[in-house]
Amino acid sequence: MSITKVAVIGAGSMGSGIAALCASAGMDVVLLDQNAEGAQKGVEIQLKRKGFHLPEFAERVRASDDYALLEDREWVIEAIFEDLGAKHSLYQAIEPHLSAEALLSSNTSTLPLASLLEGVPETRRDKFAITHFFNPPKVMRLVELIASGPTEAALRTTIEQTLGKIALECRDTPGFIANRVGCYWMAAGVARAREFDVSYELADASFGRAFGIPRTGIFGLLDYIGLQLVKPIWKSLETALPAGDPLLDVPLGDDPFIEGLVSRGLTGRTGEGGFYRGRNEAINASYEYVPRSALSDPVVGLKDPREVMDTDSPGGRFARAVFLDTLAYCCEVAPSIADHVGLIDEGLTLGFGWKKGIFALADAIGIDHVASAYGADVPSLVSAAAQAGGFYGEGSVLSSTGSRQELAPREGVVTLASLETETIVSLDAGAVHAVSTSAGRMGIIDLHTPMNSLPTPALEVIRAALDAVSSANLVALVIGNDKPVFSAGADLASIAAAGESGSASRVESLIADGSKTLRALKFAPVPVVAAVRGVALGGGFETALACDRIVAHADTRLGFPERTVGLYPGWTGTISSLERIKAAGVEDYHQKAFDFIASARNFSSAFEAQKAGFLSSDDVVLMSFDHVLARALCEAADLATSYTPPADASIEMYSGSPALDRDWPIDGTTENDHVIVAKLAELYTGSGSLSFTEFCEREVEFDVPLVLLPANVERAKHMAATRKPLNN
Repeated sequence: MSITKVAVIGAGSMGSGIAALCASAGMDVVLLDQNAEGAQKGVEIQLKRKGFHLPEFAERVRASDDYALLEDREWVIEAIFEDLGAKHSLYQAIEPHLSAEALLSSNTSTLPLASLLEGVPETRRDKFAITHFFNPPKVMRLVELIASGPTEAALRTTIEQTLGKIALECRDTPGFIANRVGCYWMAAGVARAREFDVSYELADASFGRAFGIPRTGIFGLLDYIGLQLVKPIWKSLETALPAGDPLLDVPLGDDPFIEGLVSRGLTGRTGEGGFYRGRNEAINASYEYVPRSALSDPVVGLKDPREVMDTDSPGGRFARAVFLDTLAYCCEVAPSIADHVGLIDEGLTLGFGWKKGIFALADAIGIDHVASAYGADVPSLVSAAAQAGGFYGEGSVLSSTGSRQELAPREGVVTLASLETETIVSLDAGAVHAVSTSAGRMGIIDLHTPMNSLPTPALEVIRAALDAVSSANLVALVIGNDKPVFSAGADLASIAAAGESGSASRVESLIADGSKTLRALKFAPVPVVAAVRGVALGGGFETALACDRIVAHADTRLGFPERTVGLYPGWTGTISSLERIKAAGVEDYHQKAFDFIASARNFSSAFEAQKAGFLSSDDVVLMSFDHVLARALCEAADLATSYTPPADASIEMYSGSPALDRDWPIDGTTENDHVIVAKLAELYTGSGSLSFTEFCEREVEFDVPLVLLPANVERAKHMAATRKPLNN
């Protein structure tokens, strides 16, 4: 079942956010509320909050109060307030307007499926589910899914492949997975901080960076959530839990101090302050803000969680207790809430921003070391993990009852590690792997450099891949691997060193090397597809633009930061930009390309880059981060069936008036910035036209003197050393 027509009922923050997400994914969306004005206000809120990937995607949403608009909807998402009676009444009211095949789901975070089903007509119950999105839906990847049979399969495919989220398989238990364990972790952290008399600042620093916890820590996260929501969230969960659940031993729902904060309007980031006010103040026991305490505990700044836990200090003891408490709780509830511990870890990583879940953290710390930390009271699941060599194994995970089971791959997701490949090129900076497909053997260019950056050895990998096309009988090339980024660009240290040498020939050789490599990529005898996600900046963006097809995750940042390093893109990027924008039908393509490159800013999404013409209409933008490589392989196979390399076409130079850089220097820039962009304007300006190759040679020639300028040498050195621009 392919779902393309969706309705969301309830235009509050969550409902309107889900509607915006669906619209960005290309769906036809109806947003319903008690009145049409309320529904339209929901759309306006999402426009203001940038809940749509592009503002014009709001046009895909019809705001109304008319239930008749539900008649052709394939999926209806109820997102009204958490009141069981109100939800039951709504289900009865909309049922006459739903098609027999329509799926209905609730965005509830607290109400059990069994209770919700009591108000669902008998004929609809096998098509009903819980789909719990996390807020904000555009950003948070987690959707907790409680369903079965064909309904589960259809919603999982839509949630993961169309909306780009991860559908976490949950059981019908209180708080499902993420809130069940996440709420315990936070409540236990508050209780332990008070027990050990640890300040908010020390608590958040101790059980923080070393454990891969978001920088807010526990108390900062409570401020972020909004302290006014603590009682309804925790109290609802506490009320639903069975007697004896350990979360009831650390109750937060009726916490008197938090109630005191809320009664004073101190609700965290939604008010004047909470546990913290700004960056420099924290609340004391008398509800007064005082300067944050200086942190002298030896665990502050440590990066190893095991080292933190083994430190005999207030911060170390606190972190140790919170970790062991949380792991013990997850072990205890695991059999009732999840099939395996990996699902609980995903609840923490996707729902609460942990870099690793609690079980993966236990493996990283050392499962035997963790087991010994419990003394005589080792949780049975920790003992099982110790006997099995860890919670995780090669392609396997521990079930919630302690047995080893294989990790099933997600539908449609391909990773380089999962493919059966033959490595045909192996270099220190990367490798080329051949994979057999129905279209023939394809080569995958797999860089091994930090953030897939492009120093000279990485360029050698690309050239080796091109050489292997003939020798290894490849029909296409794909650039991509399992890293979370496509490429952070050229090696800044090499640029700085070349400029500092004062040798024009050395600088020319460095820039020409990248230019010639990407030209060879562009004119390769087989199609080349870029699997782009995370970031594609500078030379990384140039590499993507040199490919025949780009498959990009929607939230990828793409751009040319070169001006802040002391040059303009010199590896075909300025010319690829012209060519692509012109092909997109933009009349003033020289000015548009100049303005974007000169701005040194990034596109915040691939949709934005496509709108501007840098990505073509044939390039593919996916909402799903995880499906990019699989789609890139499919696109490469399609292109390989009848491929003709591009011609070295001519591109007109800019001969108009006024000058492209007429507005420079602009606010916030320096005269040195103007020198750089003036050279870019000069590159584009002239009479007649140049071939792509001729234009690229001119690009290299004009870029060399910029790199040699002392001010730009300082820029490159500063950026290489600090990763921050020098506005000299």
